[in-house]
Amino acid sequence: MKRYFLFLIGLFLLVTMTACATTHLATTGALVSVYRPNPIKEGLVCTTQGKSGISFMYVGAETVSGQVTSHEKEVIAQCAKAVLGETRFINAVAVPSIEGEYPDLSIRVHQFFVNTKREGDRIVRDGVFQASFSIRQAGILECSTSEPILIEKHFEVPYYKSEALPSELRIKEIIVKEAVRRVIRQFVPVKSRVLRPAKMEGTVARRAAAMINAGNCRGAYEVLRPLADNPNCTDAGIIYNTGLALECLAWNEANDQPTQARYLNKAMEYYRRAAFLKPNDADMQRAVRDVSYELETAFASFGRQEKTKRLLEEYKTPTGF
Repeated sequence: MKRYFLFLIGLFLLVTMTACATTHLATTGALVSVYRPNPIKEGLVCTTQGKSGISFMYVGAETVSGQVTSHEKEVIAQCAKAVLGETRFINAVAVPSIEGEYPDLSIRVHQFFVNTKREGDRIVRDGVFQASFSIRQAGILECSTSEPILIEKHFEVPYYKSEALPSELRIKEIIVKEAVRRVIRQFVPVKSRVLRPAKMEGTVARRAAAMINAGNCRGAYEVLRPLADNPNCTDAGIIYNTGLALECLAWNEANDQPTQARYLNKAMEYYRRAAFLKPNDADMQRAVRDVSYELETAFASFGRQEKTKRLLEEYKTPTGF
């Protein structure tokens, strides 16, 4: 009898522990995209923070100095511009800023060469690029490499396949681009997909959470919006789920960035209200942080880029003869 009683106690504890463990797993919610700061800060140290993210940057032959020829300055500047374009967040500007409207990328080169030689039955080509980098914007942003960045690449092929060896120009492009990527990546947000959990407290919130979980975010929003928009609504779960439905629409139904930004701005209003009502809710606080960062970096960058593109187009448009 005693053994049977101990067995029941053990079984009860196991079931209880399992139940407690599963209550913390988020199984209902929406998959959304999240931009977060790049955790990799290698190479570049900033004494002033400036604005969140960088939308535009100037780099040209005149911002390249050191042990390089005029032609190599042009090559380095073009490679740097190509890397900025790859980010989709930082546009390379064609002219230097006049009053610090955007930062300059300065590159001081210490070594830059490609050596080709034959070793036995093989042909070898080695590339080296070593440079110090700095980013300055009229006192708003001040960054520089603590130590020069060194990139070394080694290529070799059998002599009879020498045509398969990358050209010297191609190797120069590879090593310069790798160095520039290491410098600017800390200004480029990292995008990932996460499950944003829905709240299940209350009949309406559970119904909307089920719709969100099934992918019907628009239907959930239509159900929740009249309740959440009521100024007397103090149900944090309903308000939060309304924001979640909008965030879901932004990343899964919106076809353009302006629509995404509009949805996320409105979702942010709901998330802030919910977080104010429940300041100790980790999900609500995390949603506020995530969406706030996205709006202040990624979407603010997109918006500034579009504005500048429109201004440039206006300057190109003839107004008279």
